[in-house]
Amino acid sequence: MKDSVTKSVNPANRVLILVIIALLTGLPPCYSQARDVKKEVVAGITMVSIPAGTFEMGGRSEMADWTEKPVHTVTIDAFTMSETQITQAQYHALTGENPSHFRHDDNLPVETVSWFDAVRFCNLLSDRAGLDKCYDEVTWKCDFMKNGFRLPTEAEWEYANRAGSTTEYWSGDSHRDLARVGWYQAVSGAKTHPVATKPPNPFGLYDMHGNVWEWCNDWLMENYYEISPAENPRGPDYGFARVARGGRFYSSARHSRSSARGGLPPDSKDRGYGFRVVRCP
Repeated sequence: MKDSVTKSVNPANRVLILVIIALLTGLPPCYSQARDVKKEVVAGITMVSIPAGTFEMGGRSEMADWTEKPVHTVTIDAFTMSETQITQAQYHALTGENPSHFRHDDNLPVETVSWFDAVRFCNLLSDRAGLDKCYDEVTWKCDFMKNGFRLPTEAEWEYANRAGSTTEYWSGDSHRDLARVGWYQAVSGAKTHPVATKPPNPFGLYDMHGNVWEWCNDWLMENYYEISPAENPRGPDYGFARVARGGRFYSSARHSRSSARGGLPPDSKDRGYGFRVVRCP
C-alpha cells in the first residue's frame, strides 16, 4: 500500500508522505526509503546488489569496545550479497545435510556450521552456478579475483549492514529500534526464527542484526583497524579466529550493534553461528 501511494504522487511531495507514514507506523524514516533494490536468483539464492560507497567503519559510542576503534573511513567496491542468511533448506539442497540445532522450519537460518563448512558451501554454490571457485580447500585462501561465491569481508558486512546509517543499529539507536528488525536476547525466546520475518534494511537485506552470527572471510585481529587499508580491506593474513558479525538470538543488544565484532576458531561449530554469501558482479 505504501509503495502504491508514494508512486502515484508528485515526487516533490513524496518525502513528506514517507515521513508521515514513518510517524504513523512508528518506524524510523529509513524503513520508508524507497531504494530500487536489484535482485538476481543464482542457484536458488536471491542476491541483492550493493552499490559501491564510502562509510565510517567502527564504533564511536560508549557501548563500543577498543576492538571497534579507531573509527576510520573505508571505501567498498560494488558487490552482491544474499538477501537472507543461508537457510536450512538452501544448505540441505546443496550439501544434503542439515547440521542445525533448531529444525522446526526449513526457512530457519542454518547454524552449527563452522567457517570451513561455510566456505565449502560457497565453493559448492559456485560450482552449481558454473562460476569459478574462490577458495582453495587446501590453503583456505580466498582468491578475490574469481567470480564465484565467498564470505563477505568484515568491511563489506558492516557497510551492507549500515546501508548509509551511522546509528548503533541500521534502524536507530534504541533497543526498541533493534527489536523491530532483529532477533536478539530480549525478543527471540531463546531460539532462531525464520529469515525475512522482520523488515529489511534500505539495501534490501534481512536479519542483519541477530538470529545468528554471520561468518566473515577475515581473520580476527583486535587492533586491525589501526592498520587497515582505506579501500576494500580484507583483514590480516593469519590469525586464531575468524570474524563473525551481527550477533545471535541470545546476544545482548550491545553485541548486536552494527560495529560489534565477534569470532571463533574456524573449526568451531556453534548453534548461534551461520552465514550469508557474497560475490563480485
